[in-house]
Amino acid sequence: MFDSDVAGPSRPRRGIAFGTDRDHRSALAELDQAVAGDLSEEDLAAAHCRRAVLLCRLGDHAQAEIAATESLATRLTAAGYTARAMPRCLSGDLDGAWADTERALLLDPTYISVHAVRGRVFLALGRPADALADFDVSTFAESYDGDARLDRAECLLILGEAARAVAACDEVIATGRSGFFGFAGQPATAPHRVHLLRARANLALGEPLTALADCFLAAALSPHSPEVYEVRAEVYQAADSARDASADLAKAEELRVA
Repeated sequence: MFDSDVAGPSRPRRGIAFGTDRDHRSALAELDQAVAGDLSEEDLAAAHCRRAVLLCRLGDHAQAEIAATESLATRLTAAGYTARAMPRCLSGDLDGAWADTERALLLDPTYISVHAVRGRVFLALGRPADALADFDVSTFAESYDGDARLDRAECLLILGEAARAVAACDEVIATGRSGFFGFAGQPATAPHRVHLLRARANLALGEPLTALADCFLAAALSPHSPEVYEVRAEVYQAADSARDASADLAKAEELRVA
């Protein structure tokens, strides 16, 4: 987002380096200093935009939206609208998020990153077919976005394409976690989610034993997640193991109360 040949303070470049290393707080500290310094209009807009992304990944949606708006006030860019759409989506302002993704595409129809965000907005709006179309653009055009690929698999399952959902989960697992980005205060997508999603897809295919294997993998990764036990209870019920299903439902309720 920044031109490395531009003369001036080095804080924006240090912020980028920290962000690349997933040290979001250090990156944010550098960029906070950078926007108070002497930057060109282009670099100032980019610095605010990157701050918005980092704040969103740290779970501060309100400040992320403010930072993205500051970026847009400096210069209207597709990146700025996309950076504002994500915290709006996560905070429940789905109409505002959708409007920002549309503005981003009006400014730059070739800006690929906005499709992953608009896909998440469409998914939250209950429009899985539209979401899938956006995820198809973003996940196959970009090098790797693990979060969007998982959301794509979720769309496939909702649309009744369970076999394709399993294949999409297989691809995410084979690629590994390097392509995941953290949002809502999490360091990255919850590690158990792909296994639970594949379990649900295999259950839809009538393969409860295969689904059960993924449930145990999910439980090993996130033993304190109630969702793990809720999905596994559903699988146990399909496998005619009512006692195990009851035990998992009780465990899930205990975790949700805690």
